[in-house]
Amino acid sequence: LDGLFGAGIYLAENSSKSDEYCQPDAQGFCYMFLVRAVLGTPFEALQPRNNERRPPRMDSDKKRLYDSVIGVTSQTHPGAFLQNYREFIVYDRNQVYPELLVQFRRV
Repeated sequence: LDGLFGAGIYLAENSSKSDEYCQPDAQGFCYMFLVRAVLGTPFEALQPRNNERRPPRMDSDKKRLYDSVIGVTSQTHPGAFLQNYREFIVYDRNQVYPELLVQFRRV
């Protein structure tokens, strides 16, 4: 629940964003997954949504939830708190399929 958007699976469209969270192992290798993800109908979040365990409810239908959350940047949405990288968050593990485990060293 400590993430900016709660207890979800956090995804990035740029490997440089994911690299910010990589901790090298004893041999200096870092790892990240390349995944396929289904976002469905996403909620575009301008501000943090701490302590969430699921996406918000849709305004038009209070019984239905959004399928995911996109943390948008101020580059495309003035007033958004994220600056450089969008974040994609899903709350159901069935929305993500790991394709590859990428091993790399920083140069």
